[in-house]
Amino acid sequence: MMAWYQILSFFLTNGLRIFFGLYLAVTLLKLSGNMKKAAAFSVCAAVCITVFSCFPIGQIYIAGAETIILTVILYYLFAANLRMSLFLAFFYEITVALWDFILSVGLGVAFHSDSFLDVKSFGNMAAVWIVRLIMLGMAFQMKEISKRNDKQSSRVIAGAALAGFLGVVLLSGQKTIAIPDDQLTVWVIFALLILMAILFFNLNRQYEMEKTIAQLEKDKNVLLERDYQNLKNSYAANAKLFHDFHNHAEALYRYLSKSSTSEAMEYLEKLRTPMQGISQTAWTGDEAIDYLISSKIALAGSQNIRVNTNIEFPRHTNIRSADLVAIIGNLLDNSMEAAGGAEGSLRFINLTIRRINAMLVIKVENGCSAAPAVADGELQTSKTEKALHGWGLKSVRTAAERYDGTIETEYNDHTFRAVVTLSFEAVKA
Repeated sequence: MMAWYQILSFFLTNGLRIFFGLYLAVTLLKLSGNMKKAAAFSVCAAVCITVFSCFPIGQIYIAGAETIILTVILYYLFAANLRMSLFLAFFYEITVALWDFILSVGLGVAFHSDSFLDVKSFGNMAAVWIVRLIMLGMAFQMKEISKRNDKQSSRVIAGAALAGFLGVVLLSGQKTIAIPDDQLTVWVIFALLILMAILFFNLNRQYEMEKTIAQLEKDKNVLLERDYQNLKNSYAANAKLFHDFHNHAEALYRYLSKSSTSEAMEYLEKLRTPMQGISQTAWTGDEAIDYLISSKIALAGSQNIRVNTNIEFPRHTNIRSADLVAIIGNLLDNSMEAAGGAEGSLRFINLTIRRINAMLVIKVENGCSAAPAVADGELQTSKTEKALHGWGLKSVRTAAERYDGTIETEYNDHTFRAVVTLSFEAVKA
């Protein structure tokens, strides 16, 4: 029968292990969810695991129970992929057990005592607590570095796994305390499996990223072609107007020479209507962006949506037109979708593009009748063309990350605002 302090230690260390496992999976898989609920589930799971630990049950079964618990919580609470959740939970349990073993043996060697290898000994509890404190430190470190660079989190995990492999290899050569060779062999194999699992995870994530980027590139080309054709048709419709300008001037002269002012005004109104689309065309100096913004303005006008633009576009930068098309096009598509469902004064879109030192700021504001629907951290579209519009802000975020950019969204008082900031470098013309 375990003493009360042993039960308390098991409860706290198990709770920390389960919560850190959830936090690690959420960070690596970029999941969104309620971490407070995750903490509550961790406490309940720690109680169950601690109860199991009071009975003569092998550690492998306890680790298996924790793996299942972690997988279930990730699947139901964070809507994570089931296979990936099971994969991370399984190798996470192996990694924690490996470090518990390394610290236990390390302290045993330092104090010349094999009592540290006894799971229920005070020395083993001290080793486990050291590992949990290291895990807490890693959690705080990952929280800070993930704000700046997502890749650093993976590097921290890879570094911990590599250190674990080197640690178990070094300990296999010690002669201070007796450790069965088969046990050391098993831990060396587990350490190698952990390194292979991290390599597999990184390769899988790289593959998924490349697949997403390929799909985004395809969608960008479709959107650009559609917008270009719309603007081309608009120009074609007005080409005859300019070609026949001398005929229109002659007709106006005849009306005015006969003092037919009302007829002249009516004739001018007919000429002015198709020219309004051209007067609202944006000129940024980037042909693709001009086509995009102009076609969006024309489309918004046909839906009685007011569009205001304030554009200060930097020339000769390293920002690709294709990336700007993805960013501006998706932001305007989302804003027109929302403003099109609003009424009265809420049917508006404000597009602002400003240069602030070496930063390009793109801000799109629009009126909306209600707060936008969000699922898994992404805005949900109501358009029927899901193939073109289902990516939401994911396309914007992917393009912005190429320039160390960020995207922030805000909803307040029937106004939705999306702000994208990009870092750019000047290039020679």
